[in-house]
Amino acid sequence: MQHEKKFFEDIEKLRALACILVLFQHIYWLCPYQTLIDLLPRWLAIGSGGVAVFFAISGFVITFSLYDKINELSGDFLSKIVQAKDWLVTFYKKRFFRIFPVVISVIVACGLFMSLCEDNKNVFSSLCKVPFEVLFGVFNNAVDYYTETDRLYCAGLGPLWTLAVESLFYMIWPLVLILCKTNNQRAIVSLVGGISFLFVVNPCCHYHLNYDYYWTVDNLAEIFFGSFFAFIYKGGFRINCSQLGAKLTVLLGMFVVWYYPSVILDLRIFYCDVVTSCSAILTVMCCIFCEGCLNLPGCNQILKYLGSRSFSFYACQLTLANFVVWFTNTIYFPKESFSKTGFEGCQLLIFVVALFLVTEILYRLVERPSRSIVR
Repeated sequence: MQHEKKFFEDIEKLRALACILVLFQHIYWLCPYQTLIDLLPRWLAIGSGGVAVFFAISGFVITFSLYDKINELSGDFLSKIVQAKDWLVTFYKKRFFRIFPVVISVIVACGLFMSLCEDNKNVFSSLCKVPFEVLFGVFNNAVDYYTETDRLYCAGLGPLWTLAVESLFYMIWPLVLILCKTNNQRAIVSLVGGISFLFVVNPCCHYHLNYDYYWTVDNLAEIFFGSFFAFIYKGGFRINCSQLGAKLTVLLGMFVVWYYPSVILDLRIFYCDVVTSCSAILTVMCCIFCEGCLNLPGCNQILKYLGSRSFSFYACQLTLANFVVWFTNTIYFPKESFSKTGFEGCQLLIFVVALFLVTEILYRLVERPSRSIVR
């Protein structure tokens, strides 16, 4: 258990790094911060690849948590379902209370924000259907479809699209694992699924249908590979690598995840997302199989702190960023005292301070209590 606790600390720190990348992505999207972003190299401005890291981690953690329970089952599929009924119900309850209290809190906050700053008669009906869109795994498609016509989907709720992808995974994956008869079959299904989506399904979708990264099929490769890592980890697979080598690999992988979507993705080549996905998968693999690879002196406590609150930090940041921009532009702020760049710098500082404050409140009052409801 001590060994597992140590490598889960690396996973937690990796979540923090992925959160930081996504934060850069959301800052880049907001036009009032554009002057500051333009001062940076373009590859420092976009962190959309961070979500690939989140998906690989989710695939690993969920499969890892199910491994022992799956192996206690025997008989045919229906018999296994009957045997697994109690812990399946518990699993789905845990996933629900892990996700939806925070989701509903963000939805309510976004609704209040939208009612303050916009005269949008469709806000209430849109807000009411969002939890169901997330639960049934279609919110990501709704974001792609409604972004141009309903600002609600980009004004604050956009980050919830990843939860729609994960909701589908949480609902279906335990049943797939039960259907497979052995761990070898489960590992093969995970590996084949990962390879198929990474090298065939995703590129074909981009090339022929012009799908973007919101779509579920664009994010299953990382989840499948994360699941595969859980099986080979439980099977005793380890990587004999120095901490320095593993650390450099992780940092290089995160750099590629950050750099590649910002620069090379514009080339629109056939395998445009493979580099990002492979880098995210490799990074997560190092954190799983090379203990201590994210032992970064001076940063450990900060990363562990942010990693433990990564869900709240991720879910609320876009709503809060839009609120700060709206408030400082329309309510009160001494703009005359600043240059344009100075004013945007103040906006950014206010947003970052508010983000950590709201994250802590959301974590302590909503996320942590809701996690303890089902044990």
